[in-house]
Amino acid sequence: MSLKKPHINMDAGEGITGEYELYPFVNALNVACGGHYGDEHTIFETLNNAIPYEIELGAHPSYPDKENFGRVSLELSSEELTASIVDQIDCFARVAERLGATWTHIKPHGALYNDLAKNASLAEVFLSAIASYKEKTFYLQESSIIALKAKERGFKVAHEYFIDRNYLAIDRLVPRSEANALISDPKQALDHLHSMADKKSLKLLNGAEVPIEPHTFCIHSDHQATPRIIAEITKAYGF
Repeated sequence: MSLKKPHINMDAGEGITGEYELYPFVNALNVACGGHYGDEHTIFETLNNAIPYEIELGAHPSYPDKENFGRVSLELSSEELTASIVDQIDCFARVAERLGATWTHIKPHGALYNDLAKNASLAEVFLSAIASYKEKTFYLQESSIIALKAKERGFKVAHEYFIDRNYLAIDRLVPRSEANALISDPKQALDHLHSMADKKSLKLLNGAEVPIEPHTFCIHSDHQATPRIIAEITKAYGF
């Protein structure tokens, strides 16, 4: 397969053994910044290990819920959510500055990512919370409510798709509570990426295919199959 290498991002700084070994094979990292995992120390360690590879670095804020790894929706007031998001991203920015590292993007995590895709009022709160970082690129699901609102407000948006997740719709992942949410077979994951990146087509779980305009593709560091999936992608695209 001689094709243009897709832009691959990976969630990072989440306490996963062997994570650092994957950094040479991705283009960007989304670093947990204290909401679902981590603190200043883990951010420092993650960035310090990533900097030699000259990959793009970004903040990965979440609902403040380490107990559930940020994968459960929370009912927070606008003020509570704003305070948490600002604290997380400011913490990440301080550590990056201490290391002299340039950072490029913001990507919400887990349940917050999914809730922002469909909740207009939540999206407005989040966008207001990150307004001081408007020059950064925002990784979001194409056609999601927050992507549309972010573009209206002048944010730079990169359409993100997942290499290791199945889809119900262009802006809706199969819930993790369902058995077929994750793609664990490396060849199946490669086929999924090939369809999205090279054919600009997203195959849904029901077999339908939807045209897409993708910019970046995510893989999760906490997925056990990730090293094997990355090896398959590297073989195909020559990273």
